[in-house]
Amino acid sequence: MKDTGLAFGAMLLRAALQWLSGILFALCLMALFLVVNAYQLTNADTAQRILTRAVATFTEIDALLPAIRADLADSLQADDSPTVTVPLFPIPVELTRQEATAISSAELRSRLLDTAAQKAYQEGMSVFSLSDPQAKQNIDPLSPEGGVKRGLGFLSDDIHSALGITIWVLGGLSLVMGALVLLSTKGLGRITALGACLMGAAVPSLVVAVGIRWGFRSSAEDQDDYFLAQLLNLGNDVARLPLRNYTILCLLALGLVMLGLALVLLETRQRTVRSVADVDNGGSGK
Repeated sequence: MKDTGLAFGAMLLRAALQWLSGILFALCLMALFLVVNAYQLTNADTAQRILTRAVATFTEIDALLPAIRADLADSLQADDSPTVTVPLFPIPVELTRQEATAISSAELRSRLLDTAAQKAYQEGMSVFSLSDPQAKQNIDPLSPEGGVKRGLGFLSDDIHSALGITIWVLGGLSLVMGALVLLSTKGLGRITALGACLMGAAVPSLVVAVGIRWGFRSSAEDQDDYFLAQLLNLGNDVARLPLRNYTILCLLALGLVMLGLALVLLETRQRTVRSVADVDNGGSGK
């Protein structure tokens, strides 16, 4: 009786360890996936492409470009200095006289947007609000528009570096939790357990990503303000990256679960076949 009680207690302890380690592993993976997505979005190339679109929207560069070129030509005639600052643009951009004279409208637009996006990435979005009063839009911080505004401020080199360190920390914790899951699980069930933990992290994250993208899309369709509609469309496009990542993770998790279950069923079938063979051999021996 005592041995039975000890065995039952050990079974309960193993089950509790499995559930606890599995939940902690899923939470660590969820946090890790979130940080990895943010790390990808704050990568210099990706972030500056996003910021370039945002700058083009809130500076209204296409409507402003003819006036910029006209004032630039006036500045060249009024001053014979070797360099000239592009007028009417919230970020100071210096051009040599030769560049300012020969540059085309398309090249000027690209130069202005690239420079502004690079400075915003290095110094933050405050570089615009300090020089352009129109950049200080009254946006509800809890609205999708406020989410886009905060998201643009999130795209910076300092945050990208901090996220890189965070990935190592969360990756280490995830490895520890994953090892506990493996230790608390027997045999081929370990593959299924890992897949289930991965699915437990990926599926809720995918649902949230779908909800966020749907929120951006529906808000953009209902938005009368062109400026905010463009920013919401930008947020909708940016949400594709985590949506894609979480979809891949869900498929990977499902594949692991199916593989683990198939291996467990195969192992069970082989044991059954061996048991039947042993019975048959024992019977024939009599």
